[in-house]
Amino acid sequence: MRPTARRQIGQSRPSPNSAPVSSAWKTPRWNLPELPGGTPAPAHAYVPGQTARHPEGWFDPLKTVNADPFHSPAMRAGLDYLHAGYFWECHEVLEAVWLALPDPSSERHMVQAVIQLANARLKLAMGRPKATLRLCAMVQEHLVAGRASRPIPGATPTDLLEWATNAAELAAQAADGEL
Repeated sequence: MRPTARRQIGQSRPSPNSAPVSSAWKTPRWNLPELPGGTPAPAHAYVPGQTARHPEGWFDPLKTVNADPFHSPAMRAGLDYLHAGYFWECHEVLEAVWLALPDPSSERHMVQAVIQLANARLKLAMGRPKATLRLCAMVQEHLVAGRASRPIPGATPTDLLEWATNAAELAAQAADGEL
């Protein structure tokens, strides 16, 4: 495996989003450490077939979407989860942002790129390299379709493309038995 200078998802800076994450998580049920962006860290990352699924509704307090979905608590939480390696959790929270955006729109494509990137990283963790490669191609398609979008704070198109390329390289190596 060749060394790479690409920034990994976990090495990314915290989201500069100014929207505070919902204070609803500051209840005893949510007595958890915070990620660098202020989002509560789940007890574990959910990986289907490997770890327990989080209770139904557990992420509902984080799915708040305001008038500007790109600067909403849900967007901030989703990006915090992506940067920290909580890929299923990222998808779960960002779906609320995606649903709040006009369809069709370039912004919706950009959020879909982030969601598919999280799915690709999840499939990589599950040992499914072919699914990872398919999802990485979808990330690139959504980035092209969303090129007119304003930038997502904390996830530039360049970052998303680098992360998708890195995931695709790892998936190709896994498919070839190099990992």
